Amino acid sequence: MKTDIDGAGPAHGLGRLTAVGRTTWLLSLSQALYFGTVSIDLTLTAVVGLHLAPRIELATLPLAMITIVATVGSVLAGLLTSKIGYRAVMIIGAAAAVVGGGLSVYAVVQHSFFLLCVGTGLVGLYRATGGYIRFLAADLAPDGYRERALSFVLFGGLLSAFGGPFLATASVDFISTQFAGPYLMVSLLSLASIPLVLLVTRGREVAKAQPKDASVKPVAVREVVRSGNFITALLVLTVAGATMTMIMAVGPIGSEQAGHSMHQGASIIQWHLVGMFAPSIFSGALMQRIGRRSVAVVGCALLTVGAVIGSAGSGHYHFLADLALNGLGWNFLFLSGSAYLIACYPPGRGGRVQAVVEGVSSGAAVLASLSASAIYNALGWRMTNVPVIIIGLFVLLWLGVRFAAERSASSAAPLSEAVAVPEPTQVAVLAGTDDVEPAEIRSPRRT
Repeated sequence: MKTDIDGAGPAHGLGRLTAVGRTTWLLSLSQALYFGTVSIDLTLTAVVGLHLAPRIELATLPLAMITIVATVGSVLAGLLTSKIGYRAVMIIGAAAAVVGGGLSVYAVVQHSFFLLCVGTGLVGLYRATGGYIRFLAADLAPDGYRERALSFVLFGGLLSAFGGPFLATASVDFISTQFAGPYLMVSLLSLASIPLVLLVTRGREVAKAQPKDASVKPVAVREVVRSGNFITALLVLTVAGATMTMIMAVGPIGSEQAGHSMHQGASIIQWHLVGMFAPSIFSGALMQRIGRRSVAVVGCALLTVGAVIGSAGSGHYHFLADLALNGLGWNFLFLSGSAYLIACYPPGRGGRVQAVVEGVSSGAAVLASLSASAIYNALGWRMTNVPVIIIGLFVLLWLGVRFAAERSASSAAPLSEAVAVPEPTQVAVLAGTDDVEPAEIRSPRRT
């Protein structure tokens, strides 16, 4: 029988919410502030870039700067967490966003496209460190709740789905210069996250995520790079980030050029964000019931259907349905990909593995963001959705072929691909069966 974090009772009803623990609740709030900051940039930065850029092809460069810096920063953040801890890394990221938001305000006032790119680049550091909130939640989760903690922390983003776009549009004229106010909100939200980070990483719970023995090092990438869980995590998270970034980047631009109002443009981002985070209410439990692979298949299907709808027209509801389904698909892909990833290492030892996957997936998002304007300018809104359809169908086919191959292999040698992790932990990382979390990576049961 599963118990809550204090071991007070069974995990059913309200216990399912309390079982994730106080730390996960705080991390969920921290995630809400993080995505609130990011969602403001997502809502208006492409439009602001369109007004300030010397050429239309450069309109999404300020938005791309977030992902460019986040790509490099995510690798460094993963390596630094093993050395200086999650708290210091997350505070550095939040402080950079405070400065970046302020610089973006100045850039808008001065009509400087260059400074806007620098400011959003600094926000990218926050995006890089914020991506590790879910991994910290998984490391600190009670026994048997790692995957549910992933889902619960993502649910914090639902608050930002409504609050972020609202703050973005409500503060447009907060300062005399149009569009300067939203970037002030970026600084304030980032600043508010710092006290939460200080609270969330204190106390005995931190020790659980950090090996007591200094000789216990993070799992090396070479030990898991050939495993089925690692390959699937890398593919799924990369596709999720790239396709989401592509559609999200061109959505507001396409909406504006199709003659829709600013509020309609904000609404498509808002419902995109709702799609990204609202399913976290149930997606963690769903994944425990049907498995990681099935959740990934559902995510790919949603992503593909949304792109098909987007390719069918440029009315407001085409944009709305496309971005909402794109967000839903991202949630399922992001959650399943993260679940595959945490199955590659024991709690507290995933820094290097996380850094590689975060770096590759962020790099794909950078390419998608940088190419979004050029693709949109060349193909238009409807045809921009075609690459997403092709990618979605490819991943569905790959998951199906892999499933068939694994079923055949498992009947002959169910655990023939186990990868051993060296002493002193005496753990092993399961490489074959995707939808079974190896017992060896679970936290020891508390006494």
